[in-house]
Amino acid sequence: MSLPALLRRTPLAWRQAIHRPMRLAAAIAGVSFANVLVFFQMGLSGGLYDSQKRPLQRINGQLVMVSGRYLYLGEQLNISRARLIQALGVEGVEAVTPLYIGLQTWLNRDNRQQKQALLFGVAPENPGLRIPELQAQPELLQRSDALLFDTRSKANAGPVAAVVRRDGRYETELGGVRAVVTGLFSLGVTFAADINLITSATNFKNYFPNQNADDIQMGVIQLKPGVDPLQVQATLRRFLDPSLKVLTLAELEATEVAYWRRNTSFGLIFGLGVLVGLVVGGIIVYQILYSDVSDHLAEYATLKAIGYDDGFVVGIILQESLILALLAFAPSLLLSLGLYGFLARSTSLMVVMTAGRVVLVFAFTLGICGLSGWLATTKLRRLDPAEIF
Repeated sequence: MSLPALLRRTPLAWRQAIHRPMRLAAAIAGVSFANVLVFFQMGLSGGLYDSQKRPLQRINGQLVMVSGRYLYLGEQLNISRARLIQALGVEGVEAVTPLYIGLQTWLNRDNRQQKQALLFGVAPENPGLRIPELQAQPELLQRSDALLFDTRSKANAGPVAAVVRRDGRYETELGGVRAVVTGLFSLGVTFAADINLITSATNFKNYFPNQNADDIQMGVIQLKPGVDPLQVQATLRRFLDPSLKVLTLAELEATEVAYWRRNTSFGLIFGLGVLVGLVVGGIIVYQILYSDVSDHLAEYATLKAIGYDDGFVVGIILQESLILALLAFAPSLLLSLGLYGFLARSTSLMVVMTAGRVVLVFAFTLGICGLSGWLATTKLRRLDPAEIF
């Protein structure tokens, strides 16, 4: 009888897997735990990188001019505002607008604790960031000390949003300077700070008095409809000072992600976490299948003695390993979805389950279980029926 015919009539791998329900349950629980660990690490790393890109995705232009030493958002590397005039003279450029960016100390007036805030300074007539709330009410930034507060900032900032909705304002200090929150917007925090704030370009200087009035952190270049950003970028690079660089928004996001992945411990930690999850899952599957092989060595020897080759008996174990992977993946996915929801609420990071991540983890699970199954058959492949009987 051929192997396909035998498998249709007698699903040996399935019977073997369910022969001991408690062992099967333990294997499913172990592999599920490993999958959740992998999902957890990948979710946090993805949330970190996606959250860091959120402000960059709101930039109101197609190109940006930054310092040649630019590495990440929040690093206060200055360029001269006069450089924007040079960009304005390039064909295809419709407008340029400054974007001020800096980290400053926020005071929670209720408990007197200080937290890190990321402050953006924009020109109210042409904001460098696309903020619907600001576009709807540009007058919110007309006061000399007015600020907009990100409602998705961390809770340790204080009950700012609730007070603004109730009283129309929230007074505190920013960098030791009186500040009044007069409006709200929604963006989402990054790892650089606990709080996001927006103010006008004029007000920004009040919170950074030691900064030169001509210094900005980013120049936002807006192009005319139909103009190729890469062509304008190439033109600007030809005559701009080498101390500056012009980036597309995609390049700016890639630079941000590269910094956090390569220059901080986050990339290494998350990578090791994924590796640990895969190793744990592999060891669990290996131990289960190795025990199964040892317990049924006589039966496998009988199959080989009556003429079935190594491919057949090894195939049973490999099928069993894939069955374990399939049975464990569904509960691990459900648990991970719940975990992602909790992480998103508690950290304000963009921890979301994506189809690509599901497919990748599923492929990892099949691969590691298949490899573990193959390793568990070492004794089986070397088995000589004459030694058993």
